[in-house]
Amino acid sequence: MVKHDLKKTEILKKAAKVFRTKGYHATRIQDVADALGMQKGSLYYYISTKEDLLKGLVEDILEQSVSLLDSIKDKEHTPADKIKLCTVSHLHLFHNNLDAFGVFISEDLQLINKTSSNDIFQLIRQYESGWLEIFAEGVKRGDFREEMDYKMVVKGILGMLNWSYRWYHVKEGYSIERVAEIFTDLILNGTRK
Repeated sequence: MVKHDLKKTEILKKAAKVFRTKGYHATRIQDVADALGMQKGSLYYYISTKEDLLKGLVEDILEQSVSLLDSIKDKEHTPADKIKLCTVSHLHLFHNNLDAFGVFISEDLQLINKTSSNDIFQLIRQYESGWLEIFAEGVKRGDFREEMDYKMVVKGILGMLNWSYRWYHVKEGYSIERVAEIFTDLILNGTRK
């Protein structure tokens, strides 16, 4: 079973790279098999359809995001520190998985069948809810302004963080930590009392 999981991880990673390079619609299963150096028939041992690959890589990255946020949310830190940690972890996860996130951001997730897309959108809601819980904790403590529409604030934050995959390059002289520091400053200055 472990071998199967490791192979599936490798397949998802290669599929993400091919999808990001060629686009989901233009990619054929044969393209993914070629990138893996395997026969198309062998690939079907691990997946049923191209849609399975899209679903698998999107779910994988969302599950990692939710898991990281949950671990931060449960720490004994101030809500402001949790926001910073969530920002850093989001950016690190994104930029360590650029191909998968590129596909996640640029492809229409409605392409995935109804049942699977419901699962994915549930993970997205779960991730957003984690951020909302941190802001609610901050409001309760008196750290953040009560009148803010935090649902919209979270959507704005995630849009800002997600879009960084399009422009961020280490060679420009900014580390992920520095970008997270700038973004956190922007977020907290907009929400603190």
